[in-house]
Amino acid sequence: MYKKLFNQQKQAKMREVFLQLAQKGRILKIDKAEQIVLSEKQSFAIVCSGQIKQSLFSQDGSEKSLYLLRAGEIFGEMDYFTESENKLINTAMKKSSIALISRNELEKRLKKEADLYRYFIHSISRKFRIVMLQMAGMVFNDSAGKLAEILIRLAAQEGIETEAGINLDLNLTHQDLADLIGCSRSTVSRELNNFKQHGLIKIVKKQIIIKDLKALKKYINQISK
Repeated sequence: MYKKLFNQQKQAKMREVFLQLAQKGRILKIDKAEQIVLSEKQSFAIVCSGQIKQSLFSQDGSEKSLYLLRAGEIFGEMDYFTESENKLINTAMKKSSIALISRNELEKRLKKEADLYRYFIHSISRKFRIVMLQMAGMVFNDSAGKLAEILIRLAAQEGIETEAGINLDLNLTHQDLADLIGCSRSTVSRELNNFKQHGLIKIVKKQIIIKDLKALKKYINQISK
């Protein structure tokens, strides 16, 4: 199911198209942990390097991470098309750079290149699928299932197949994973250790490598097999 929802070839093409569009934007360098606020005139941005996290925060400061954006992925596109402002907070997870695209430039390109709409729809649909799976995971799974689900999904979205297994080249901390699945950091640490002890994953320099994807899937209660 995950590979069909997150076709890596289509994702790669989408990123390629947006990185080409980034050449028409103003490049902005972002420090780690710095928040990015887009103005009304710059309501669309493309990640050129690094990694950007989009999150929701409650009034008491609790965080729920939704999206991890890598080079070639975008944010602000939903604000642009709906002409409204969402409540997502954009934060750099490492030193990053983004290209800010003005409304005028974007509308000029959309008029000339109608095929661009296809890639915007892909980005928005992909984010909907991510939120859908996060909601399902939180409702249907226990803590081990929630963690297994996010690892399997990230493997489909970003995973690099190697002889050692599927490498999640994201450098996620235990807290990052906790924010993604809505659990405590201690719970994530416990479940990761459980997966390691059973030989399902290994962690090398903060990078998670999935060694047994089939066994990991047994922990989750999927929407459909």
